[in-house]
Formats: sequence, structure tokens, C-alpha cells
Amino acid sequence: MDRGIYGSAKSVVVMLMSVAVSSRGSIAQRIPSDEVAALKTISEKLNNTYWKNVSETSCSDNGITFNTSIAPGIFSNVTCDCSFNSGTVCHVKNILLKGLNLSGVFPAEFGNLTQLTLIDLSRNYINGSIPASLCKIPLVNIALVGNRISGPIPDEFGNISTLQQAY
Repeated sequence: MDRGIYGSAKSVVVMLMSVAVSSRGSIAQRIPSDEVAALKTISEKLNNTYWKNVSETSCSDNGITFNTSIAPGIFSNVTCDCSFNSGTVCHVKNILLKGLNLSGVFPAEFGNLTQLTLIDLSRNYINGSIPASLCKIPLVNIALVGNRISGPIPDEFGNISTLQQAY
């Protein structure tokens, strides 16, 4: 059965529509390179061995890079918001590193994560002081209980208008 020119044109249209739909579902969702650098530095300063191969695509890899559950209450979890720039840009919203026995210093680089609203580093061995750089981000909750944080709380900390809970 010969379909002629219309049959082959239909096939081409269907094929093009399939390509358009499948490429739409694979939009690259990337973390900005300055935030990737901040995440790598945070991981290094905390002696965090749980984040593997942090890259621009770490928010869209189904949790492989950031999310690990060891036992109830002991886990690494990072949540991203990939709704920026028509769904092509991701920013880290929440970082939870609970009970992982992290022993580094409190990284000032948290202040470079422009959309970070939650930091939970509870039940680790993190030392150092709370960095003033946290005042640059829309922080809502911060949990540092069970660490070795020392020094004064920066005066600027009181100016974080979004902050609801700190313990």
C-alpha cells in the first residue's frame, strides 16, 4: 500500500512532535557554578564524606549526590528549587546534615547559597563560630544543637528578617 507524499509528511510531523516532547522533558536543570563551588567548599570544611561528586547537575540526579539515610535521625538531605529561569536553574533551599559526626568548622560559604532557607547541622562535632555571611541569605530555620559552636553570635544575625527559628 503506497501512502504517497501525505503519508510520509505525516510521519515526519509525528517524528518531529516526538522529538519536541522528549527534548522538553530533558531540560537541563543546573546549579550555578558559584553555588557548586560553595557546596564543594562547605563539604570540605565540614569533612563531609557523604556528598559525592557535587556538580552543576547534582539537584537533578534523583538524590544520588546529596541524599543518604544511615539510620533514623542520621542523614544527609539537600532540597533544591529548580523553578528559576524557566526551570533550567536550580538553587539549594535546604541542607540537613544530621548526626553524621561531621567534625569540621562552620563554613561561611553557606552565605553564598542565595536561596538557602534551612540549615540543620544538629548532632555533629562542628566547631568555630556562626559566620556573619548567613545574614545575606533568606534563612528561616537554623539548627546547630549538639555541636561545638563557640564565640559570639554576629550582631547582624538579629537583622535576618526571615529567621523564625534558631536552636
